[in-house]
Amino acid sequence: MAGGGHYNPTMLREKVDFIKSRIDPGQGIILNSLYINQRQWTFQYPLWCQLRKEGLPIEGLTIAAGIPSLDVAKEIILNLTDAGIKYVSFKPGSIEGIRQVVTIAQANPHFPILLQWTGGRAGGHHSYEDFHAPLIATYASIRQCSNIVLLVGSGFGSAIETFPYLTGEWAAQYGLASMPTDGLLFGSRLMVAKECKTSPAAKQAIVDAPGVEDKMWEGTYSKPTGGILTVKSELGEPIHKIATRGVKLWRELDDKCFSLNKEKRLAWLQENTQYVIDRLNADFQKPWFPKKKDGAVPLSVGDLTYEEVALRMTELMFVKHQKRWIHKSQRDLVGLFLTRVEERFASNQTSIIGDYSYLQSEPFEFLSSFFATYDMSSEQLLSSEDVEFFYSLCQKPGTKPVPLVPVLNSDFEVWFKKDSLWQSKDLDVVVDQDVGRVCILQGPVAV
Repeated sequence: MAGGGHYNPTMLREKVDFIKSRIDPGQGIILNSLYINQRQWTFQYPLWCQLRKEGLPIEGLTIAAGIPSLDVAKEIILNLTDAGIKYVSFKPGSIEGIRQVVTIAQANPHFPILLQWTGGRAGGHHSYEDFHAPLIATYASIRQCSNIVLLVGSGFGSAIETFPYLTGEWAAQYGLASMPTDGLLFGSRLMVAKECKTSPAAKQAIVDAPGVEDKMWEGTYSKPTGGILTVKSELGEPIHKIATRGVKLWRELDDKCFSLNKEKRLAWLQENTQYVIDRLNADFQKPWFPKKKDGAVPLSVGDLTYEEVALRMTELMFVKHQKRWIHKSQRDLVGLFLTRVEERFASNQTSIIGDYSYLQSEPFEFLSSFFATYDMSSEQLLSSEDVEFFYSLCQKPGTKPVPLVPVLNSDFEVWFKKDSLWQSKDLDVVVDQDVGRVCILQGPVAV
């Protein structure tokens, strides 16, 4: 289970309950938690131990995007053991990282450790390393640790490419004895599987990408190669994605804007404000937020009325043709904004907002009656204080990140990149259900 999209303990617990209700007794759950993201790690890791102590089917913990020091790893393993969690996985990105995992395994010989190696050709986050050379260089030391389970992945698009890694025959091409692995990691091929929740249009985009042969994947760092392009993720790490219009814009901004220091970045945004807004609205999964009722696109939220802000929030967070909110926390953001409107325009203390249940299935009907009650808010532009209030709503802790870009400021990279991978699974939430706007993880060799 991917931990990156879970921003608070409640979300994590809800997802575990969801999975638990759909798996057979005896099957377990493993969390993939990003060590580099300390805000998430500091609540996910202790909560994962707690869930196991509560009796939930928690089997293991995968520590991704970073390897803890030997002392910290020992403490983690002690806590996992105390909780009853059976094993820990590490995902090193280099020869040095593999050796760190071996050292941890040597210091904890009685605890099972899964070593996941994918190298630079893996879809999604990846290292800069070749797939085979680091494995060859460290294979002997890995096999000296009986508690290491060696898992490999990346570049596996069919059984023909996959099976030699179970038998070990892949090493013959280098004139070496067989080097079998213990298990395989599949990501790219599963995304096009019938059972996978990837949107059909995203699956088709994956199938349409021609891919590249091994060792040709490094071309993705400079331009679309085999239909794949490498960009910098919100964590500042390289990540492979299908070269959609949205991903090409991401790469362009990486090169022209996000690579600049803070002062130069703001200057660049000021010089290219209209260009960026136009590209967001034409090509990206997170459109520019300011938009008036007549369709005009202003440069600031301060050019919108209170009614226009509420309508635009609902337009981007409520999937009208399916009568559902992207996430209930975003429904509550609209409710919080409407509460602010009442504070500004109500002549008495009686609230018509309540517990936001009026917003659940027919929010536009409710907004129509709401703004008929507070008709002045349909004409009044947001005050500067309420512009800042709106920005604070968009950054509210514990809320699913908003699917929009509200302002071109020093946080533009965060607005643009945060929470950017789920849209390929839920294309209905994207403007015009346009697959060309979204980010689709995929490995250049596997595809």
